[in-house]
Amino acid sequence: MTPPAFATQRENIRTVLDLSIERKPGPEAEGLSKADAAWPCRLRRIVRTGLTFWGFPDVIEAAELLLTELATNALRHGRGHDIGVRVYFVSDSCVIEVADGTPVRPERRRAGPDDESGRGLLLVESLADSWGVSSDGTTTWCALPLSKDRLRCNQPRPHTRSTEERRG
Repeated sequence: MTPPAFATQRENIRTVLDLSIERKPGPEAEGLSKADAAWPCRLRRIVRTGLTFWGFPDVIEAAELLLTELATNALRHGRGHDIGVRVYFVSDSCVIEVADGTPVRPERRRAGPDDESGRGLLLVESLADSWGVSSDGTTTWCALPLSKDRLRCNQPRPHTRSTEERRG
């Protein structure tokens, strides 16, 4: 497993989270094993910590929910050996990507009032500013808007010379 990268920055992309999770599928085709079922809670804690570190508390709850939905879908329906999870800032958005290695595109389902599942993509569609699937079908992503005022506050500050440096 790749450790989370809370403080990397490259080409105006700041990574909050970048890791690979080894799937441990359960005996049922559509069920989650105990090991896989533990990951959504872990991911919520990790993304909360990363977004707190970067100073974006206003998107924490939505990011936790969206990441949980995308990761649960990947763990439940993906057929790859592992899933990849990335959360990063680009431009004025927080982007969440989950890759499951399966070229089958996710589809929004119609859940009945008594169904316990089937609403994940409806939640993603409702909460995210935008969402989609990669051209090869292996990665589902969504984006949350970041407050422009907060974004300005969180930009790296250019180095300015101190009074002593200017005199010297």
